[in-house]
Amino acid sequence: MKTKLIGAAAALALAVTPLASIAGGVGGGNANSNWTIYGWQNYSWNFIEVDPESGSSRDFDRIDGNAANIGFAASIDTGVSVGGQAVKANVQCEQFTFYNQLAGGSGWCNRNSKLSLSGVWGEIGVAIWLLPFNEMVAQWVDPFYDAGLDSHTSIMGTHGLTSNFFNGGTFDDTTLGGDFDYSNYAVYETSFNRRQENLIHWWSPNWNGFNARFAITAGTRDETAGPDGDLDPQIISTGVTYTTDIGDNNLWLALTYEEHDEWTAEANNRTAAFVSDPTAGGGTGTDAREPGGQLPGAPDDGTGRCSDSDDDAWRVAGRWIQSWGNGHSTTISAMYEELSWETDCDFETVFEDLEVDHWMISGKHNFPGPLDIRFSYMDADEYDCGAGATACVEDDTDAIAFNIGLFYTMPAGTELRLVYSEVDNEDNATYDFGINGAGGTGGGGADVEAIGIGMVQWF
Repeated sequence: MKTKLIGAAAALALAVTPLASIAGGVGGGNANSNWTIYGWQNYSWNFIEVDPESGSSRDFDRIDGNAANIGFAASIDTGVSVGGQAVKANVQCEQFTFYNQLAGGSGWCNRNSKLSLSGVWGEIGVAIWLLPFNEMVAQWVDPFYDAGLDSHTSIMGTHGLTSNFFNGGTFDDTTLGGDFDYSNYAVYETSFNRRQENLIHWWSPNWNGFNARFAITAGTRDETAGPDGDLDPQIISTGVTYTTDIGDNNLWLALTYEEHDEWTAEANNRTAAFVSDPTAGGGTGTDAREPGGQLPGAPDDGTGRCSDSDDDAWRVAGRWIQSWGNGHSTTISAMYEELSWETDCDFETVFEDLEVDHWMISGKHNFPGPLDIRFSYMDADEYDCGAGATACVEDDTDAIAFNIGLFYTMPAGTELRLVYSEVDNEDNATYDFGINGAGGTGGGGADVEAIGIGMVQWF
């Protein structure tokens, strides 16, 4: 799920009454298991306006699916006990049902999906899943469920130069390609907001309010794409949280970290065929080794390669829920993060030595009855470029984003919502809505805003 998503969907998946009981298996197993069918539908009709720094404004409307999904989950008692606790096999297969592309995002198990064993040690298994760096904080700090254009990922976890959320995909995809300019850094896979495939993950049990998670990618890209075939790209993501009740109130704290070792370098080498002469092979344009240059489409002659990269990020977050009695309660959350990218390439790149800091605050107030109001505010500082990072620009790369919404919840849990969202970029900033971006911000300085009318339903 994307992270109402994790707390709500995981909790709902376990809470919903099982719909079927299935016995047996492909290999003739005799395990009995209760399967749960669960889902989340979250559609919104969004009216969007893009006001670029130069050129004409444009406005349009669309319907967004906001991570609408359906999933199937089961937990099976293996019949083995360790430390006095039953060992269970857990399986989950979850997929998009609508992704603003009719049946886009197609394919089975393309969202949070896993096969694992759980017991006294917690849970360990293989998965495509949201990485702990974002998952362990998103549901706590984002009152808009981190599922649409009002997501905190409009600024948090990204440099703003390309798509702000990376969803799974094919681990060995070689067809990304595209122009090598600021609007196409998606080929680098540089975002820290990720649902990552090919994962090995461990989730701890609850230790008196403390929980930890760790995820690491398996090495199917090893020694395939360096100048000498010697890159071993890997992603590591981890975090720890603590939650406790204090009277009628609740405190939650989190610290998360993520590292992409040689990942950016390998992604560039795998998807881009640079040439020293941009007109070779019939190509046209400027030198492809410079930011803004066009890929000429000619065969790779060995230039424009990256030999190393090291990207990392950490964030700290907290949340307080204050109960006022008589149906009133207030939730206040805050988060701060530092992101950095370092690459060693044969060409100048904005990621040669780039750091950026972000922070956000958010809140929700529940009134007696069906209404509540929610808001979030995010701030991106200007880039901090290393002394040798000549392609990196610092001035006017800051931005702000905010959302405010009114929610009406019916007795059975169905939500109706009205949300206003805005992202304001300085002259050289290109941030966009977090998920389902408006587009058209690649030139820098664009402001985007939206009014959304939506409905949310769990089952």
